[in-house]
Amino acid sequence: MYVLKEERDRYKFVLTSRRKVLTYKVNSVVTEVISRLMQERDYSELVAELAEKHPREEVELCLRSMESQGLLRIFSDDGIEPKFQRQIEFLDEFTKSYEETLKLHQKLRSTRVTIFGLGGIGSWMANGLYQIGIGHMVLCDPDKVEISNLNRQLFFSEKDVGRDKVDVIEERIPDVLIEKHKRFVSQEENLEDMIIGSDFIVNCADNPSVQRTSEIIDSYATRFNIPYLVSGGYNLHLGMVGPIIIPGKTATFAEFLRHQKENDVLSNLDKIKDIESTGNIGPIAGAIANIQVMEIFKYLTGKGRANLNRFAEIDFMDLSIKWNYFGEEITT
Repeated sequence: MYVLKEERDRYKFVLTSRRKVLTYKVNSVVTEVISRLMQERDYSELVAELAEKHPREEVELCLRSMESQGLLRIFSDDGIEPKFQRQIEFLDEFTKSYEETLKLHQKLRSTRVTIFGLGGIGSWMANGLYQIGIGHMVLCDPDKVEISNLNRQLFFSEKDVGRDKVDVIEERIPDVLIEKHKRFVSQEENLEDMIIGSDFIVNCADNPSVQRTSEIIDSYATRFNIPYLVSGGYNLHLGMVGPIIIPGKTATFAEFLRHQKENDVLSNLDKIKDIESTGNIGPIAGAIANIQVMEIFKYLTGKGRANLNRFAEIDFMDLSIKWNYFGEEITT
């Protein structure tokens, strides 16, 4: 946060992540605490320094009061891996206590997410979920790396061409518990072992189509009451941020499809020729996937507004965004 001096005994505390400005009348203890907390300090040493000029009880009361207002955090050795320290600081802006922050972080570390499809969206999502601390990932993709994948899919290079995608990704993120499966999403394939026990499902499988694989995933998610993401996609310069479907709470996947069909003026025409392939570019794939990871982060932590009963279409050539609602608005 920024701390700004408005008057001699009046400070403004600017919480940048929440875009919130708090104004407090301050005394000499508060001003000295602030001057000594330009960086992290040991609690006992700080109290001892301040107690040379002020009653110890007053110093400790000041620190606890400032903590209760979200102006500082007092924490013990929490065992957090150093690579997550910045994320802890980010999450801490949205919680009422450091204890709550750690609880939410540990929730992410103990979460099991299943990802179907590791292509232009799925490979980036695997990386994003790893970065937010998801500790257990089930990765399913039967494909091998092709040279045409390299312009938009993460983790892969020319030396990986011909290798199984799940094997390459396992090597790239070795410090996460990963289960690998080289299977297709199909009606004939039993997917229960990959789904049962998962806390969240991401479907990026597009063979024979995202709609068909999502219908199959939806049947499992509904049966086992597991939330899942209708993964984002892209077509040339357009990207879609898909909704999170929560069985029994949000509108269903069938309602999502019905909304799309009712609002597509071409859906009732006979198809003479289908699309075989479209142009694509890595930045769009990465942008859509990382937006989707942020939606999962918000859903799992309960902070912010998760993308429920709506989806977005983003035109990356002018950054216009069109929101589409297919159910009642839900706030989280």
